[in-house]
Amino acid sequence: MTRSSSSQTILLAQLDAIFGLHPGFRPAHAKGAMLSGTFAPSPEARSLTRAPHVTRESTPVTVRFSDGTGLPLIPDNLPDANPRGLAIRFHLADRVHTDIVSHSTVGFPTRTGQEFRDFLRAAATGDPSAFLATHPAALAFVQTPKPSPASFATEAYFGVTAFRFINQQGWRGTAGIAFRLKRAAPHRGRPG
Repeated sequence: MTRSSSSQTILLAQLDAIFGLHPGFRPAHAKGAMLSGTFAPSPEARSLTRAPHVTRESTPVTVRFSDGTGLPLIPDNLPDANPRGLAIRFHLADRVHTDIVSHSTVGFPTRTGQEFRDFLRAAATGDPSAFLATHPAALAFVQTPKPSPASFATEAYFGVTAFRFINQQGWRGTAGIAFRLKRAAPHRGRPG
């Protein structure tokens, strides 16, 4: 077993300890809905990056909205279902894609996989206070209000990782990314 697969096994075991086993479902963000659509970048985005899904007029995407837990039957309107997730796969070519994982709360409770494992381990005990006392970012994340949205489609989503941007002129920068969905025009034959 490699170090990476060992770490993944530990993370999965911690998620199972928190949410229980639900065969056939993901261990986190278990409840979700998959959609397909088109990503159209804003004209301003092209000044930040030369990434193909931003320099093209549009890119086909697969999108998954989800509740934040490992509970596949959790009602969407329960506060424990937060934060909401939005995963986007940009289909750039046959078997070529870019994925972005985001959720409806700014930030993430930890900076490394090991810290996240420790956070989950503490949460699985039912009393993560010792961990939170030594990890102020995790404490701030836990204490951040996570209200339930009126709709997944009207929620703002924030990338869980930072991205390095390089534009056509060679400018480089690192930033987080946020998404707000644009309501599409109604389909013909369907009410708006």
